[in-house]
Amino acid sequence: MSKLVDKILRAYWKAIPYEWRPGELWYRFKCWAWHRYTTVKPRYLLHIWCDRTELMPHTIFEILCQFVERECSPGHVEWYGDSPHTVEVDGEEKNVMDEMLDLIEWWHTVYNKEYGEVCEILWEEARKHTPSTRFEPIDDFLLTMMFDYGSEENEEIYRRVMAGIHKLEANMEAELEKRLHRIIKVTPYMWT
Repeated sequence: MSKLVDKILRAYWKAIPYEWRPGELWYRFKCWAWHRYTTVKPRYLLHIWCDRTELMPHTIFEILCQFVERECSPGHVEWYGDSPHTVEVDGEEKNVMDEMLDLIEWWHTVYNKEYGEVCEILWEEARKHTPSTRFEPIDDFLLTMMFDYGSEENEEIYRRVMAGIHKLEANMEAELEKRLHRIIKVTPYMWT
């Protein structure tokens, strides 16, 4: 009887691929329905379409936030014990958990709150001085767009505000890139 069962099992394991076996199907269903570890939804993007250049940092920071909030419960990893986990940041050794918390704090308060508020103030100022446009035909096939600022002072304010916005965005992009590199340094410690 056992030889017959062994033959049946061998035939079953040859015929059915590993990922379609009942235990594996049940595991995949559980991961899809309850434990969605492979699905990352960045909380600040509101789940609408965005450029990949914006999606990538949001996803990376969301993975870090979820790790600290959900997986780093006390007792799993000794972050501050006799031999603490450290990482080099700007030439000095820093505790990995402190580094993770510092990155998360910057992400929530500076990038997603203060930066947005400052940008909104600057864009509101730019909207006040935005020139009106009118199209003037040069010939039948080509239209030229003319900007009407109303006054030279209005044009100067608009250009100055737009230059400020561009400088702020460039500075924030450089800081974001630096912070993303810091996250890469702590990824070897993101296990529980």
